[in-house]
Amino acid sequence: MKNLFFILLTSIRVVMFILLSSYFFQLVDPHETWKLAYIICAMILFVGNHLLQISIENARVRVFCTAIDMLLSTGFGALFPSSSNLYLIFFGVISTTVFLFFSNRRILKWFSVAFFLVWAVISLQRYYLLGTFSLSDNVLNMMFIVYGAIVGSLIRHLQTARETIDSQFQQLNDSHDALKDAHQQLSEYSKQVEQLTVIRERNQIAREIHDTVGHKMTALLVQLQLANEMVAVDPEKSKAILHTCEKLTRDSLHEIRLSVRTLKEEEQMNVSFLHVLRDIMDVFSNLTGLETNLEFIGDPTSVPLSLQPTIKRIIQEALTNAKRHGSANLCHISMQISQDSVHIELEDNGKGTENVVPSFGLINMKERVLEHGGNVQFKSSAGKGFAISISFPLKRVQWSSHEVMK
Repeated sequence: MKNLFFILLTSIRVVMFILLSSYFFQLVDPHETWKLAYIICAMILFVGNHLLQISIENARVRVFCTAIDMLLSTGFGALFPSSSNLYLIFFGVISTTVFLFFSNRRILKWFSVAFFLVWAVISLQRYYLLGTFSLSDNVLNMMFIVYGAIVGSLIRHLQTARETIDSQFQQLNDSHDALKDAHQQLSEYSKQVEQLTVIRERNQIAREIHDTVGHKMTALLVQLQLANEMVAVDPEKSKAILHTCEKLTRDSLHEIRLSVRTLKEEEQMNVSFLHVLRDIMDVFSNLTGLETNLEFIGDPTSVPLSLQPTIKRIIQEALTNAKRHGSANLCHISMQISQDSVHIELEDNGKGTENVVPSFGLINMKERVLEHGGNVQFKSSAGKGFAISISFPLKRVQWSSHEVMK
């Protein structure tokens, strides 16, 4: 409450007490020096009470100071009955202070009761000594006291509302800062998750290079050793072995190129997901002669970043299997994206098989899908190609402002 308006109001209050007390100097007879001393003491006590009330925000101290002010005001009414009802103006100022400082109904009730008792006693005293009672004068002064009480109450409510608004505004600022910090942390966590996803995929590529290319390099070394031994014994068989070595070398080189291509794609974060898929298919088609086409249903940008590397690996593996194991010359990829899932269909026109036995590549593909909570199905029949059906569920996050306000 220690604002400029409050200081101005309390300053006017103490000035009113001093001016009202000074008025009674002219009512003192020359031989009534004790009344003069009472007025001076009352002025000092009024000022002291005022300073005490505004400096100490304690209910008991303020009740005590208000009681002193009421006693001093009662003394003016009792000692100067000829002053009409001028003492009631003191109570008008006090009523403003009481209803400004106190919201406790019990304190307000006792103040009202004490005031009416004082007014009744002094009115009887004046009637006994002077034989007069002015109803209009009393009503007018009563209205001033009621007016002071209403003004004090309104100011108190205004100050309370202002303090509440300031507090809520501060809480709103604190919530905004907390929300800003949470958003920043969430962004950092998102980047960390994305980085961890990239690291996991790179580790997976390293494992694949070790398992596939390393295996072929070992077989190539064995074949070269055998060709070296057979070159003098059986030249024709040595040529067949070298032809096998050439095939192993080309396959290994192709695996390495695809892996390096994948690593470069992960560094190009500004390239769209659709562009990356088309680039993968175009490069593979140029290297192997396998015709590829892609069909999108839905918004490609709605595919989560954490899911994009897995889809790229699956497509790469499906294209490799279509060419290597199925001898296909066409592969069709269809991707349907909805709010709840991502569904992928991959079909080739290769030779197919009646009994699907998952190889390393298919097992690895299934593990990738299961890591994201999806499911995969392999379908094939002799002479009718190979088909892969994959479905990924998308996690849905819901938030409501009503939950925050509860």
